[in-house]
Amino acid sequence: MSTLVMLVTHVRTGSDLSRSVASARRLLPLSSRGLLIDWDPATYRQTLERFAGDRPVKVPHPEAGTGSPFPFRLCVVDADVPPPIMLHPHWEQALAGFVREQARGVPLGADNRNYKDRNPKCEVAVALTPLRVLAGERSTEELQAIASGLELPWLGSYLRFRHETVIHSVLRMSPAETAAALRETADAVDRVRHVEGPAAEAVTVVRRLQQLFPHDRGILLAICMKFIELKPGQAAVIPPGCLHTYLSGQAVLVMGHSNNALQAGLANGYVDLCELQLLTGDGQPQPSPLPVLDAGDGEQRIPLWSEDMDLRRVVVGDDPKPVRLGPFSVVLAAMEPAAITMDDVTTDMEPEEKILYAGEPVTATFTGPSQIFVASTR
Repeated sequence: MSTLVMLVTHVRTGSDLSRSVASARRLLPLSSRGLLIDWDPATYRQTLERFAGDRPVKVPHPEAGTGSPFPFRLCVVDADVPPPIMLHPHWEQALAGFVREQARGVPLGADNRNYKDRNPKCEVAVALTPLRVLAGERSTEELQAIASGLELPWLGSYLRFRHETVIHSVLRMSPAETAAALRETADAVDRVRHVEGPAAEAVTVVRRLQQLFPHDRGILLAICMKFIELKPGQAAVIPPGCLHTYLSGQAVLVMGHSNNALQAGLANGYVDLCELQLLTGDGQPQPSPLPVLDAGDGEQRIPLWSEDMDLRRVVVGDDPKPVRLGPFSVVLAAMEPAAITMDDVTTDMEPEEKILYAGEPVTATFTGPSQIFVASTR
């Protein structure tokens, strides 16, 4: 029988030997059927090769173009300060952009490099706390309600110009036009007393952002973006080619395995307005809610963009809870610490810590209270 290896910081059993092994961060052999290691998507393959030795650990077939058996990344976002408004290109945009920049000789690590690889990047957000998301573009009716409710001349004029989307018009603004529109917007929000619907949402957005980014074009983009509110446990998908950011709250993000992210606003990095105009010239795909399927006993399943992937959210209390892992699973503890036990050996997981299990399917036991996210390949 092969062995399971735990390469973690905090391992708890009753023996002095196990404590000394854990403190030295050496391998802890157990009677089981796989490997359990710290998860770093950049180095996990080398770690597996180093510690698996002659033990047969079946690694899923790598994704074409990424070399990773996981077509996703898993992380926690905290929008205490909203992240930049960004766009992940879809497949055709990513491929064309990568080839174009390669032909121009733009180094992969250059600050003005837009396309780090050829891959698209879908994004799924699962709310940990009440979450407010900005993504895509509002309907014409909603934008007209904002323009009239807040009396915004710049928005009204762009709505009358029907040859391009409003977001595309904002991206074409000169610095002087941007500054004038920001002044109009600040004055409108200062004088507004009572509005409802999309106009009220726009006021919320502007008041949130102008304290942090008072002179940023991103405020104008954010007014035009669809406003989504998610309760804890609810999920939404942000498709490739869709501008988006997180206005407030915390979420677990599952993203495609790509480094392509073009910043459009609320950013202190490189912003390529010409490229963004090219990518949004024909409009954008829209975000949409995702059904969260109740699997019973505090476990939910969240569909992803491929049938080969599985994402589960497990609410764990003080009592031990069994959770199935494998054959290749990344486990994330969200918001609160958790503990995972396999073969009578327990390791503590700090909030946002991730571990990887590779091997035959097994049942691990978790204790909390915490929210556990398990992302697996099938």
